[in-house]
Amino acid sequence: MPSATIPGLNTSWLRGWPLVGLIGVGLTAVALLHGAATDNLGSACTVSVQAAEVTVRAAPNPSAQPLDTLARGDEVAADAVVDAGFRKLVDGERWVPANSVAATAGSQC
Repeated sequence: MPSATIPGLNTSWLRGWPLVGLIGVGLTAVALLHGAATDNLGSACTVSVQAAEVTVRAAPNPSAQPLDTLARGDEVAADAVVDAGFRKLVDGERWVPANSVAATAGSQC
């Protein structure tokens, strides 16, 4: 295979493990830039409220203290944890009925 040389540029170090390291750094930078551009650095699970109105509760129990109310179409970051029919949201002890939300497109719940 023919190779091109650039006068004054020594690329002998760019072989083997140094090349693997350089490729790894490059791929890491691309992944971080993509995550920052798509705002996907934190939770990989996002859910959309399907019911007309959903009460966010302090525990996975229908009689637990109500904390907030979400409306149809609201999107919130969630955990993959489902307990007693409730899905855990990412910010503290906040739970919604699992059957009232659905994973958004591309979300990994």
